Amino acid sequence: MILKKYILTNLFIVLGFFGMFATPQIPDRLIYNGDTLSVYLYLPDEFYNTNQILTVNLFGDKKTCETTACGREYQATWEIIDKQLFLTGIYSCCYYEDNIKADLATLFKGKVIDGKVKADWVTTNTFFQMGKKIAFLDSYMSIFEKDCEFEFKEGKLLNIKIYDNSKSRKSIYSQNQEKLVDFIYSNIDWNKLPISQKRIRVIVRFSANENGKIDKIEIFKGDNKIFNKEAIRVIKLIPDWDVFYFKGNHFRLPWIMPIIFSEENKKKYGK
Repeated sequence: MILKKYILTNLFIVLGFFGMFATPQIPDRLIYNGDTLSVYLYLPDEFYNTNQILTVNLFGDKKTCETTACGREYQATWEIIDKQLFLTGIYSCCYYEDNIKADLATLFKGKVIDGKVKADWVTTNTFFQMGKKIAFLDSYMSIFEKDCEFEFKEGKLLNIKIYDNSKSRKSIYSQNQEKLVDFIYSNIDWNKLPISQKRIRVIVRFSANENGKIDKIEIFKGDNKIFNKEAIRVIKLIPDWDVFYFKGNHFRLPWIMPIIFSEENKKKYGK
């Protein structure tokens, strides 16, 4: 039981951020101190009946939509009142389109008070992001000013951890592809390279430290040592690179850059 709860709670947190879902998943909504937060929590064990699909347990014979963005087959709403977590609604994945809502009174039989159910089955840590979005990395992950983690035990909010990511910043070179390309090719020492009609392609992977200094570089693909060495040298010259923090810790985001050594680029950028 503990393992199942761990999976249900953390599967979306981990995979949602790092891209192992084909589609970003629809989160639950949690009301706390007047703010609406995006989280992933879970329903009581009895709703996960292996003999029936979850939507039958929740919505009966009502026809709900199907979407790859809703692997759990529902979207729930929650609220924290006086440090107690309450379930306030269970909706179909397309509630705003099909207007389908589960009947809490039928599902919880006498446990509904003022339209809410005391969520005393929830024992977990749940993660969400808040504040200003600093950087959009891809469909699965963004960097916000703050990351937050709530610790629940039997529905009671025991602890809140807030992580500061405000030291994150974006480089003008990562944000402007033309500027990055111009910097790299203009700083190649073309006169010391044996350039021929054959194009040499070197793919470099790199990341920066907390100060924005690129200090981790590797050749992702490249067969010529001379050109590999020059590619690394030029990448090191970039004066300032992205700095990201996630859950308060420096977060290295590898960047992959192809560099083409050719007669054409030598004529265009060579001094």
